[in-house]
Amino acid sequence: MSGDRAQTVLDFVVGMSVFLVAVGFTFAFVPSLLEPYAVGEGATVIVAERGAARLAESSLAGAGSTATLSHACAFAFFNGSDPGAASDESDCDWTASADDLHAELGVDDIRGLNLTVTQHGSVASLDSNGTAVAMRAGPAPPRTESVSAASRVVTVDDPEDRRGPETYRLTLRVW
Repeated sequence: MSGDRAQTVLDFVVGMSVFLVAVGFTFAFVPSLLEPYAVGEGATVIVAERGAARLAESSLAGAGSTATLSHACAFAFFNGSDPGAASDESDCDWTASADDLHAELGVDDIRGLNLTVTQHGSVASLDSNGTAVAMRAGPAPPRTESVSAASRVVTVDDPEDRRGPETYRLTLRVW
């Protein structure tokens, strides 16, 4: 009976070699198949760019202008005003204030967002009727994670400012 068996040591070595190559190929190739569906650093760059563009070009922008923020809309946005009231009073185009930046940008809560408008390296503020509001929203970015940032150079259209338009840097950080 034992002489009828056709398997040899050489057959076993060839079979195991084919099996191990197939397993190695699977572990090496399957992660790249899932890459387009995985959330990685490329997604945070896209979220940062689109969010900064939305804020600078439509949500906080004045009527008929991009990269020029409406003073009334930006003040109401960073002050946490009601979106409906801001829309009625100043024709603002944002749907959620800086307190809910995720809702305004349509980003899941699993992502961290930080919006900061700076001038000369420090956080800028807007003043209206004696009330100053810092132009920042969201927690500080963590030092231990990779953070993507997108910036836009903007001006603020303040009809009461006699100095004229000044430039600011709007920066959206996503992690």
